[in-house]
Amino acid sequence: MTQVEATLLGVTVAALALSIGVLTYALSRGLLPLTPSAKLWDRVYELDKLVLSYPKVFTRFMNEIHRTTPFFYAAPTDIARDEEFYQLKAMVYFHLNVFEEIFLTTEGAGVIAKQFERPGWNEYIFRKMRHPLIREVFDREAEKIYSGEFTKFIKKHRNQIEEAPDPGPF
Repeated sequence: MTQVEATLLGVTVAALALSIGVLTYALSRGLLPLTPSAKLWDRVYELDKLVLSYPKVFTRFMNEIHRTTPFFYAAPTDIARDEEFYQLKAMVYFHLNVFEEIFLTTEGAGVIAKQFERPGWNEYIFRKMRHPLIREVFDREAEKIYSGEFTKFIKKHRNQIEEAPDPGPF
């Protein structure tokens, strides 16, 4: 192989590597917005797995769907602070954290937010927020632990959240 052939081979390999690099970059930029969507669905599936892993806790959670008095903030003499109590509260926190993540991911006009059907996610949040245990914790603790925008969003749509809970699609 002559020096000219070796140089041409080197240039060809470099051009091919550059082309592969540009193609990889273009594809990764094109697929980047899909990552948050997949992550949100994974979080929703985690909620489902929580229900499957702890059916007794979820049964108790659903038994409280028509509650009109405080549960987590009731006097300790009214509600036992047992293992189930704390599991229920952890389940509520997990729901609220997922709702906040959905809201923050789907909010705005950016490339990532545009891929979501925001009205569908809003309805999902509203439907789940109708559960009195979730509302109780949110109402008591939102200002301390949830971002200002998420809290404002929930307060803005309070009338939809205060509709009667429907245990069917929960």
